[in-house]
Amino acid sequence: MALPLILRLGSQYCGKRIKTCGRKFSSVPMNSVSGLNVFDSYSKKKTPLLTKQPNILTWYICGPTVYDFAHIGHAWCYVNFDIMRRVMEQYFNLNVIQVMNITDIDDKIIQKAIDEKLDFKEVSNKYEMAFLKDLDSLSVQKPTVLTKVSDFIPQITSFIETLLHRELAYSTDDGSVYFNLNAYVKKYEYGKLKPFQASTVESKNSKNSNDFALWKAAKSATEPSWTPSWGGKGRPGWHIECSAMASISKTSFVFGPWVDVHSGGIDLLFPHHENEEAQCCAYHEIPRWVGHWIHSNLLRLSGGIKMSKSLKNTVSIKEFLQTYSADQFRMMCLLSSYRNDMELTEASLRLASDFLDVVRVFIAECRFFLRNNTMFQSSIDSKLLLTSLVETESMVKKYLGDDFNTAQATSAVRKLILLTRKEINNSNTVNRKATNHNPGIVAVASVLNFVSKYFSNLGLTSAVATLQLLCNMHSVNTTETDASSIIDNFVEFRSQVRQCALAIKSNQQEKNDSADGVNTKKILLTACDRIREDLKLKGIQLKDQEKTTTWTFVK
Repeated sequence: MALPLILRLGSQYCGKRIKTCGRKFSSVPMNSVSGLNVFDSYSKKKTPLLTKQPNILTWYICGPTVYDFAHIGHAWCYVNFDIMRRVMEQYFNLNVIQVMNITDIDDKIIQKAIDEKLDFKEVSNKYEMAFLKDLDSLSVQKPTVLTKVSDFIPQITSFIETLLHRELAYSTDDGSVYFNLNAYVKKYEYGKLKPFQASTVESKNSKNSNDFALWKAAKSATEPSWTPSWGGKGRPGWHIECSAMASISKTSFVFGPWVDVHSGGIDLLFPHHENEEAQCCAYHEIPRWVGHWIHSNLLRLSGGIKMSKSLKNTVSIKEFLQTYSADQFRMMCLLSSYRNDMELTEASLRLASDFLDVVRVFIAECRFFLRNNTMFQSSIDSKLLLTSLVETESMVKKYLGDDFNTAQATSAVRKLILLTRKEINNSNTVNRKATNHNPGIVAVASVLNFVSKYFSNLGLTSAVATLQLLCNMHSVNTTETDASSIIDNFVEFRSQVRQCALAIKSNQQEKNDSADGVNTKKILLTACDRIREDLKLKGIQLKDQEKTTTWTFVK
């Protein structure tokens, strides 16, 4: 009886959770994922990741409302969640079942269709395809199941009918349906994710301004609408779409009344996610629907300026990728935290680009060392490298398990890279064949394999492509090996020509011949420089050292 009073005396209880009255948490058997802790927006702290089924993680992720091209703020969110998914799958052996929705019915879509004199389906299909293409360009893995609102109208109306039957929703004169928050808080908790601002103010259509729309009556005969069993021709409200598709859609054999992880941008935390939780608790008659709420903070422009379509200061993903690479953006994500607001600046992108260069040079130097020192002992401190490798592997697993701390994990990998490069560059070979084994080769190859797997696991595509091309040197009858050999031979020939040019001494020739010698040297070196620049334009960068030349791919 006290709970309705709390609503009526809203100002007195402002900023507090409205809790259930004597209702205990349902007993859901949970399985802890060893070593993986996540920050849960419900508990406001890091907690061990729990799943309902052993080694299977169910995950619902809020997708876009497709009325325009996705921008880099969206990219920040989806790339970060993709990194999390890769960590779960690759480092903690979870079988991730991920569902993402596409909101293809919305006021903004309808308005866009009116403005462009198109059917709403044409508008939503156009931007849905563009969004999926953007995700592919960013190397974001596809969700296990993709759901579109327009395909799930029967499930949505069935969901609403259940809430109406339980008197947890009510219809209005125009056929709209609203969630009955007064009735809900008599049984369940509201304000789990954010302190609830109670109100007694009536809105134009609903009984209470806190009541949100489950079904919106059609405003005109031209807009998309459906006729449910209670009458009231119209379309779904925003919050009900996700609840229905995650709870009673084609994936109900996995999800149903429990989802292990639900994620989205921090701007969706309230009211969208709070209302999703309330709807599902009401429908399934449970005190809690989501195990872990995970929210990504925002990507801002330089100076902390919010990115917004209304401010007309967004940059589409397609536009961004015309100047920068997907790997630069992903590396920027890896070097930061998903829970911090991130400023998109030239400095942050340069930091990411510089790190990618470090990785590429490391690959080239390892490759050169492995190719040229197989038959000879070297002064590489193999014990130091292998010990550091074991320590780094342990640190990476520890950091990734600490709420996906990729910044610290990547920093640990960087230290190993720099140590290995130092050993390679300071090494010299003993002029005799190795008798039994070459520990230097084993150590460098082991580090290279670890680094390649780390970046491959986290989705850095160009680094992975480079490694696939450069490191499969023992494969046969493969295009990659053939291409690598051709480049090797060409670079070696150029290196020999360059060394010959550098060896020309004008003082060793007669005066008349000296000018010719100097001229020949200049011509050869100029030709070598020109080839180097031409190859760079084609994505191959040569690095001239004192007596050798290494190469790597660049974007």
